[in-house]
Amino acid sequence: MRDRGEETLESKLKFLARRIRSLREERGLSLTELADKAGISKSTLSLIESGKANPTISTIWAIADALGVSFGSLIDVEDVIEEGGVSVRLAERISGAEIYIMRFRPESVRKARPHTKGVKEHVFVVEGSILVGPVESPKLVRRWETYEFEGDVPHIYVSLDSPSLAVVVVDYGVRG
Repeated sequence: MRDRGEETLESKLKFLARRIRSLREERGLSLTELADKAGISKSTLSLIESGKANPTISTIWAIADALGVSFGSLIDVEDVIEEGGVSVRLAERISGAEIYIMRFRPESVRKARPHTKGVKEHVFVVEGSILVGPVESPKLVRRWETYEFEGDVPHIYVSLDSPSLAVVVVDYGVRG
């Protein structure tokens, strides 16, 4: 008998698989073409599209960028995606933006590839301290502080010596 966690993971992976396949087909891309654009292997993409792989935050972002969609458009609200001590949960989609809850274990690092031109990230630290922003010039953001930066450059999130929690708004600059 499966427990609820397995059923939840399975349904999350099936949702992601259907969404990626649908968007890939809408764009007329083959598995190979999308894998190349995302910088991942064709076999990895095939496993994801068949619901047999649990991709990392970085892999989902890479696929989203390659498809020209937001991270949140590939996952369901309330899904939690984890990678290397960092968890991301899509909390809300609003006009032209997405709101995420990010949790960090002590000394965890999230390296992010650039988003499309014009994307801004707004970070509000609720607990702990996070070194965040462009790789070349990150800023230390402490509890109750906010920081905004251009997300179209390589950027990082680094939790220091204690657990951290942040609310992150990714503003795609689209109004509607």
